[in-house]
Amino acid sequence: MRPLAYVVSLALALSALAQNAVDTKAVDRVMLATMKAWQIPGAAVAIVKNDRVVYVAAYGVKDLSTNQPVTVDTLFQIASTSKAFTTAALAMLASDGKLTFDDPVRQHLEYFRLSDPCADQMVTIRDIVSHRTGLSRHDELWDNTPLTREQVIRAMGEVALTKPFRTSYQYQNIMFITAGEVVAHASGMSWDDFVRTRIFAPLQMTRTVTSDADWNAADHASGYHYDWKKDRITAQRPIDTTTIGAGGAVKSSARDMGNWLRFQLADGMFNGVQLVDPALLTETKMPNTVIRLENLTRDTHPETNLLAYAMGWNVQDYRGELLVSHSGALNGFRTHVDLLPRRQAGFVILSNLGRGMALVALRNALADMLTLKPARDWNAYYLMVDRKADEKEEKAKQDRKAARKPATTPSRPLDAYIGTYSNKAYGDVKITRAKDQLVLEWNRLLIPLEHFHFDIFTAESELDEVDEEVAFDLTKDGDVESLTFFGETFRRSAPPSNP
Repeated sequence: MRPLAYVVSLALALSALAQNAVDTKAVDRVMLATMKAWQIPGAAVAIVKNDRVVYVAAYGVKDLSTNQPVTVDTLFQIASTSKAFTTAALAMLASDGKLTFDDPVRQHLEYFRLSDPCADQMVTIRDIVSHRTGLSRHDELWDNTPLTREQVIRAMGEVALTKPFRTSYQYQNIMFITAGEVVAHASGMSWDDFVRTRIFAPLQMTRTVTSDADWNAADHASGYHYDWKKDRITAQRPIDTTTIGAGGAVKSSARDMGNWLRFQLADGMFNGVQLVDPALLTETKMPNTVIRLENLTRDTHPETNLLAYAMGWNVQDYRGELLVSHSGALNGFRTHVDLLPRRQAGFVILSNLGRGMALVALRNALADMLTLKPARDWNAYYLMVDRKADEKEEKAKQDRKAARKPATTPSRPLDAYIGTYSNKAYGDVKITRAKDQLVLEWNRLLIPLEHFHFDIFTAESELDEVDEEVAFDLTKDGDVESLTFFGETFRRSAPPSNP
């Protein structure tokens, strides 16, 4: 009986190995080919099958100035893939009986408001993490200001909804900041402390952090920007991630993210310990908001028929497979986290170049590999999509310049535009003058204005990634009474005196 038992055990072991087998050389070829095609300095990948990290690897350099290699423990900014950590935290608190996904947001944050009365009365936790509140992005409020998380959330109560409540998908980072503050209220600790103690520690994600100070002190990669016109890579000036918090502040490594994939694919269990009610974690991956596949989105998802947003996750079909995923982009980093739940497989890709289509190409190639689909040259396809998007953006700029009316001048002397203009959500914009040019000052921004035509100027700063129209409005008496910036109206604080 002993030889027979040995043979059976060996057969089972070999079967398990076969189920978990990954062609690591093929993975390396795909990773290196994509990095070369897109000029990515450094990257890392982790692949999970059947609750095992079956492959983790690093490629290239973390910093072009030092040429130090990326390792599987090098930290990358995972940006918006942080959102799933926030919804997992909500699921844990729901497991503890401290909230439900359908609680009104104001039950946990008394200061939370939406400007539309109907939406304000009905908005729930599920709404704010499903991108269906009707709010457009307003990212300027967190990435260009010194505002705290609470101050940014309060400011959002003053902006108008751009879509009817619960009717449309509109990606909204600040609502995830809000969800993080819900976590803080319900748990009695900050969002940062909650994810550290309830997620990072149990999952043995020992290197993963949320604060910029911890990031700077750790082994981390540097982020880079790609200029398609000059075909050049330059260092990306980072912005502080403290305020974005629950919407995008996690920094992690390939090794640590492998454990996160295991937790998600095992319905909230890790190393035999159930950390969250499986049904509640599954609920975070159930579709809530339809994402319309049209225009560039259709180009981006050529093998998808239906796409929706759940809670911190995108849910779609991909070549006949269920794919649950999310991407992240921040400070010159791009991340992709992808789950193939019916295959009990998933992977994470981390890179330090802000070219999003590169990681979509990689995602598709790795998904094809894990699902045994015919290979396709995804790099060639997405390089075309990427160039198409760049050219579309450039055409829009050129069309705007072509619409400029030549030989016009401002309707008033420049001194007439000087003053302070206020908006309830965005605060004050100051217009000053430096010699023969107006200058706009708003929070961290200080940008000279170029006259476009009539009473319209442009505020353009490549360093700050700002290219905005500044339009002044006059009263019937010819006094300057307001300006529009970031699409918001700022009213002059005091009536001007005619110069």
